[in-house]
Amino acid sequence: MGRHEAWRPPGWRCSWHTAFLAASVLSSCFLLTRAQETTGISIRVVPEVLKEGDSVTLTPEGLDLKKIASCKWYRGAVEERNVIVTYYLVPVSGQEKGPAHTGRETGKPDCSLDITNLKPDDSGTYSLKTEGLGVTNTGATNITVSGYVTNITISDSGKAIENSTTVLHCTSAGTNVSYSWLRGNESLVVGERISLSNNNQVLTFNPTSRNDSDSYSCYGYNSFSNDSTSYLLNVLYGPDVPVIGPSEHYYAEGSNLTLSCTADSNPAAQYTWSFNETSDIGSASQLSIHNLQFHHSGNYTCKAFNNETNANSTSASREIWVLAEVSDVTIMGLSEAIENESLILTCTSVGSEVSYYWFRGNQSLEDGGHISLSHDNQNLTINPVSRSDAGSYTCLGVNRISNNTSTPFELTVFYGPDDPVISPKINTYRTGSSLNLSCSADSHPPPQYTWIFKEGIIGNTSELLISNLSLNDTGDYTCSAFNVETNLSKSASLLVEVYETLSSPVLLPAEAIVAENANVSLQCNTSNSPDVNVTWFKDSNPVPDKAVLFNRNRTLTLTAVSKDEEGMYTCKATNPVSNATSNPSKISLAYGPNNVKLNQTGTVTLKLGSRLALLCTAESLPEAQFRWFFNHTNMNVTANTFSTDLTAWEDGGNYTCQAYNSVVKKLASASVSVKLTTQESTPSGSGLSPGQIAGIVIGCVLGVALIGGLGYFLFTKTALGPGRH
Repeated sequence: MGRHEAWRPPGWRCSWHTAFLAASVLSSCFLLTRAQETTGISIRVVPEVLKEGDSVTLTPEGLDLKKIASCKWYRGAVEERNVIVTYYLVPVSGQEKGPAHTGRETGKPDCSLDITNLKPDDSGTYSLKTEGLGVTNTGATNITVSGYVTNITISDSGKAIENSTTVLHCTSAGTNVSYSWLRGNESLVVGERISLSNNNQVLTFNPTSRNDSDSYSCYGYNSFSNDSTSYLLNVLYGPDVPVIGPSEHYYAEGSNLTLSCTADSNPAAQYTWSFNETSDIGSASQLSIHNLQFHHSGNYTCKAFNNETNANSTSASREIWVLAEVSDVTIMGLSEAIENESLILTCTSVGSEVSYYWFRGNQSLEDGGHISLSHDNQNLTINPVSRSDAGSYTCLGVNRISNNTSTPFELTVFYGPDDPVISPKINTYRTGSSLNLSCSADSHPPPQYTWIFKEGIIGNTSELLISNLSLNDTGDYTCSAFNVETNLSKSASLLVEVYETLSSPVLLPAEAIVAENANVSLQCNTSNSPDVNVTWFKDSNPVPDKAVLFNRNRTLTLTAVSKDEEGMYTCKATNPVSNATSNPSKISLAYGPNNVKLNQTGTVTLKLGSRLALLCTAESLPEAQFRWFFNHTNMNVTANTFSTDLTAWEDGGNYTCQAYNSVVKKLASASVSVKLTTQESTPSGSGLSPGQIAGIVIGCVLGVALIGGLGYFLFTKTALGPGRH
């Protein structure tokens, strides 16, 4: 495949590159040796607001970079020990790190300085000095780096006592910190007693209240960070005026007396008891006296003391009287009754000035309706008796000093049965499941039950269980209830329908890639029973209106498919007892090939004998099919990669990747032009230190002589033409 070019001297291009480098160095030599004029410059800081961890760029404004040979950045004053970095623009660009370099600073060709991962210590002045063609530029700027909020603490002013002043002080590390407070999980509400001062760092309670006891959180924050801590405020208070309980003043002779004394206090109060204001009879919150006698009657007083607040408080006296009690309370009468008949119950007791109160269970009975009471409440009449009157009756005898309750009197009322109730009231069941019915009828005594199905008796208890239901178990189930005492019977029926249990439908195809405006159909394979309904979903939502359904909704057809119809489709089969959802079917709209790209673009120059490796990518659904061409000739390569050894001049030319979408029938391509050369590419130079520049100046004159000799040689060869020496 080799092609031939006009002969040229070996090293032609390399010589011109060398000549350009020598000329640049010579120009720099003159630029750096001219008399200097100092000019002030301004420096732009981006971004202006800086925080710990950010990056910043310091950029000088108004520089003529063509006249500048080097840019030197300083941290602080313009002193050699403060040099961060020196960036050289000519003869070869590059940077030299200085004593103040931290590893986070980088000089750039426009004389700007990048600093990454800023720290608060980076705050301060940054100076720039440039050297160039007769001009020295200087400038400086300041940056401030804000630090994160950390180490937040809350200190107190000492023990918090009610009605005194309590101060909480919040401190933290950080820059420009603002403070706010929470009480519990809510914002602190300040007012007459509660105030904030000193940038909200100081929280003052004046006076302090017991209700101020809570968890307080101090929240420190600046524009980019925050921290918080909590403090549990425990307010000491009390004791308040003690309260003696219970409130009862009258006790029966021989009974036990237990008095309790409580006073709101933090910490808990210490208690002492006195009797008739003279003798101390107890040192606990509770006072107990067993087997009360008449001499125990008198005034009892409680005193409370708080050893933290050093305060005490005394209760009002409680007067106690010891007297005789009511006893032997008894109910007499018949314990069984028939519904709609009448009944009289009588209450008796031992004691003086006894009043009577009647109860059924925990409910007090009053005169009215079908219940009447005698003038002294001793006689209770029920007329007529109702089933709701059955239960436990008690009589309470009360006087000023005591009370006593009778032994419960159990009243039984016969009734029923009422209409039976079958539960659960579920009419539909799955095949293979169990039918478990319960029949209940209000009756006393309980009724006898009989189950009937298709005119046959299938059970004689209140429960009916049928396992492994089949379609033949569909029908009416009747329950009959019979009371042997009232000789009455009642019945009820329930219709039971048995349906098959559905399995998951199979949706075909599982995936479809469709060209735009084409048609596609999906088939939902499920039971053909008339009780089974099929519904369709796209991305868990109802299918769009343009979907057409056939075959009792088993087939879904989409016509003129567009982007809106892309998604995951499912079908759901439902009958009265079950439902099942199919596997998903994905419908995608074919597209592409778009954005066909090669890993190398435009024109590339490669050395003769090197290897060309190309990668072709394209956005396409389905995936694109690839073919490769060289100068419009099919290379019979169908992968998305192409490689060849460039061994002949004829291997230079246009290499084309062609991508094809088999669904939309579309082609797209991308090309690269390859030019061949015998030369290696010149490696980029590295930065020269100021010491190396001095050595280059010495070689400047030799460089000029070399350029002149080379120019004469080339001119001679060109004039003689190819083949002449």
